[in-house]
Amino acid sequence: MTHLLDLLLEAHGGEERWSKVTTVTAMSHIGGPMWSLHQVPGILGSREVTVDFGTQRTVFRDYTEAGLRGIYTPDHVSIVDEDGRTVQERRNPLASFDGFKLDTPWDMLHALYFVGYATWNYLTTPHLLTLPGVQVRDLAPEQPALDQQPGLSGGWRRLGVTFPDDITVHTKNQTFYYDEDGLQRRMDYAPRVTGGIPAVHMMDGHQEFSGLVFPTRRRVFVPDPEGPGLLADPFITLDYSDIRVE
Repeated sequence: MTHLLDLLLEAHGGEERWSKVTTVTAMSHIGGPMWSLHQVPGILGSREVTVDFGTQRTVFRDYTEAGLRGIYTPDHVSIVDEDGRTVQERRNPLASFDGFKLDTPWDMLHALYFVGYATWNYLTTPHLLTLPGVQVRDLAPEQPALDQQPGLSGGWRRLGVTFPDDITVHTKNQTFYYDEDGLQRRMDYAPRVTGGIPAVHMMDGHQEFSGLVFPTRRRVFVPDPEGPGLLADPFITLDYSDIRVE
C-alpha cells in the first residue's frame, strides 16, 4: 500500500474495521438538474438504500413508488414488488447506454443502474480501494485543468486509482483527493453512461457511524459549456443520513 492509502484508511475508521462490514444502510437524498435533463425528474429523491459488501449489490426501498424495491447488480437491474415479483428488469444494463450523451433520455432502469453502482462505490469507500485488482498510486500535487475556481483542490494529496474490469465504476481511471487528516474531499471521473463528460465530485460533512467515517454531503460539478472551468451550481446533489453499519 502507498503511504497515502495507509493514512486515508486510518482516517475513515481503519482497514480492520472496514473488513468486518457486511452491509451499510442509509437514507439517500438525491437531487440536482441531471435527473430532469435525462427526463427522470424526482425518480430518486429520498430513499433508504442498502449496499452489500460481499457482492456488488444495491437495494433501494420504495423505488419509483411505495412497496417497490430497485435492485442493482452489474449484470442485472430489476424492480420488484413486496412479494418478490419482477415488475421490470434489464439484463446487461451497461449495454443499454451505448451511444448515450449527457442529455439522452433515461428510463427508470437506466437511473437504477447509474445510482446503484455509484451508491455501492460511495458507501464501500475506502474499503473499495483495497479490493483485489484495484491499483493505487500517489500522484504529484499538481493543479487539475478544470480547476478555474478557488477551493476545488485546496492543496490536497491525490491518489490515482485504476479499477479492474470486474468492479463497476464511473470510469476505469479516477483521481481521489484527501486533506491533511486523510479525509476524502474530492474525486474526478468521466462516466461512460453520461457520454464521458468530466465530473468533479466534492464531499464534506464527514461523520462517524459505528466507528467508520463517511462524507455525508456530496456535490458533483460538470464543465461549463460556454467557457473554462465548471458550472457554478452542482449537477447532482447527494446527502446521506441515518447511516447504519452491520
